[in-house]
Amino acid sequence: MKHIIEDTRTLMKEGLFKDEQHIRFSLVGRICQALGWNIWNPAEFYTEYKVEKLPTQILPKDSNGRVDIALFLPENNHKAAEVFMEIKAPGKLIPSLKDCENQLHAYTGYHRIAIGILTDGAIWRFYVPAIGGYFKDTLFAEINLMRDDVDVLVDFFNDVLRRDKFRKRAIDKAEQLFFELSKISMIQSVKPKAIELSKELGYSQEELTQRFIQQNHSTYLQIEEIKRLWNRTVPDRSTESETHSWQSPPRSETDKAKVEESSSSSFSGDTVQVFINAKGVKARGLYDPMSAHLTILKGSEIVKDHSVSFDGGYLQRKLEMIDSGQLYLDPTGRKYVLRQDTLFNKPSAASRLVLGRSSNGYTDWQDAENRSLEVHRRRKK
Repeated sequence: MKHIIEDTRTLMKEGLFKDEQHIRFSLVGRICQALGWNIWNPAEFYTEYKVEKLPTQILPKDSNGRVDIALFLPENNHKAAEVFMEIKAPGKLIPSLKDCENQLHAYTGYHRIAIGILTDGAIWRFYVPAIGGYFKDTLFAEINLMRDDVDVLVDFFNDVLRRDKFRKRAIDKAEQLFFELSKISMIQSVKPKAIELSKELGYSQEELTQRFIQQNHSTYLQIEEIKRLWNRTVPDRSTESETHSWQSPPRSETDKAKVEESSSSSFSGDTVQVFINAKGVKARGLYDPMSAHLTILKGSEIVKDHSVSFDGGYLQRKLEMIDSGQLYLDPTGRKYVLRQDTLFNKPSAASRLVLGRSSNGYTDWQDAENRSLEVHRRRKK
C-alpha cells in the first residue's frame, strides 16, 4: 500500500490523471485492490450502480442516479452495498462540494451502507451515515493523498476500508474518529489562549488546555489525549444548509420499523413527523396524537447552553444523557447531537430539551406543512 500511494503521488504530480475515469479505475480501483477488494468481480466492485428508491428532490440536476463505485461483500449479502463512492475529476471536488454531498446523501438515504466516500483522487472525504442528522455533519475524516504522511495514510486506509474489516470494525473505527472531531474542535478552540498563557503562568500548554476545556465545555480530557490530538484539525464542511434532508428526510422501511418497534408500547401508529428549527439547532420527531407521546429522532440537535429556567428534573435528565453518551458534542463543540431515538411523554418535555428553555411543545413543534401540533391534538377528539 505504501508503494502504491507513493507511485500515485508521482503520477499525479506528472498530471497523468486527466479525468474522472482515470481516477476511478487507475487510482481508486488500484487502492481498493490493495485493500483486498476484488475489482475484477462486478458483484463486489460494482461501477455505475443504479440506486433504488431515489429521492430526486435533493439530487443535483446532472445526476444520473448511479453511484460511481459500490463495494459489496457478495458472500454476505449480494443486495446490500457496504460502501458508496462518488468520484470527481482532479480538482473538481471542493468547488462542487455541496452538490456532491447532496448527491451522496440521496444515494445513501435508502441504503444502509457503512461508509460514504467523495474523492477527486487527491482529497478523500469519508462519511458515516449511521450517525444521523445532516449528511454533511456525518463527515468523520478528510485525507489528502498528496500531502499527508504516507504511513498515516496507510494506517487510515487499513482501518476504515480494508475488506476483511467490514462491516463492524470499519464502522466502529469511523464512529471513533467522528467522536474525536468534537474533542479536536474543543482543543483548537482554546489552544491559542493556552499557548499564550503557558509561559506567563508556568503551566504546560496541555495542562492549560485541559483546564480551559473543562471550564468552557464541561468536558474532561486526559493530558495524553490532548497531546495525541494536539496537531489534528477538523475538516471543513459545506456551509449551505441541506433543507431537503430535514423537510422530507429519506428513511428506509427498516429505519421506520425500528422507530415503530422501539415505541410500540406508546404509539398508536398514526404518527406525525414534526420538526424544530430554532436557536441554531434542528430536531426531528414523531408525534402520536392519541397518546401525546413524542419521540425525538436520532441525529437531532440539542442546544448546548440552556436558560436559567431549564432546571430541576429537566436539567438532571440532560446531564444524565450527556454522561451516558446519549448526547454528544458535534464537531463544532457548539451543540449536542442525540445518539438514539428518545421517547418523551409530552411534546413540551421534548421541545424543552431541544431548546434549553421553557417551551410549549404544541407550538414549538411543527409538522411538514409548518402547522403547529395544536392541529393534530384536536384530531384526538
